[in-house]
Amino acid sequence: MRDLERAQDGTEVKAWELETLTDRARNLGDRRDAFETMRDVAADAYRVHTGDVWRPRHGSHASRTGTLTSAAIDARDFRRARKDREMRAHLPDGTLVAVTGGKTVADADAVWATLDRTREKYGDMVLLHGGGPGVEKIAASWAEARGVNQVICRPDWGAHGKAAPFRRNDELLNLLPKGVIAFPGSGITGNLVDKAKQLGIPVLSVAA
Repeated sequence: MRDLERAQDGTEVKAWELETLTDRARNLGDRRDAFETMRDVAADAYRVHTGDVWRPRHGSHASRTGTLTSAAIDARDFRRARKDREMRAHLPDGTLVAVTGGKTVADADAVWATLDRTREKYGDMVLLHGGGPGVEKIAASWAEARGVNQVICRPDWGAHGKAAPFRRNDELLNLLPKGVIAFPGSGITGNLVDKAKQLGIPVLSVAA
């Protein structure tokens, strides 16, 4: 009877969609390593044929594959990484899952139910959100009630003005969450969803 009720209200379908989307992200690391391997092989061939060392025009030249003999790190990347190491000492361990949505919520219970199902899959879940009203406030309340750690990425209005929410989206996705749970929202929500998909981060869209 319970299985029939779950099938009728769509929870099993949503759970399957979430599992499918999160599984799709598991191979991202392998894909990244494959591209880095091809890049490093090409750079080595360039060195052999020209006698010069190839470096990217901008940014760092590093590799997680272990085939690069000498990394070249852009100073800005180095400073950012050092700051990140200092910050990580204070960060909770676990699987980052982002949630986004608008200020108006028709069904707050749907937010709680979706987050509960996500936590069933990731027992070490850490909630990532923008600290706003509506969906994000409900999600924050859920985290407090469930004892789930939170990482809050608020817009910096003073530094970025009207572009602050969109810059916040970039900063949030730079944390590379395991997935994004998206409830109906504004263009800012749509911007985060689009950028997440471009990065290959799974997105689960839920009506609430």
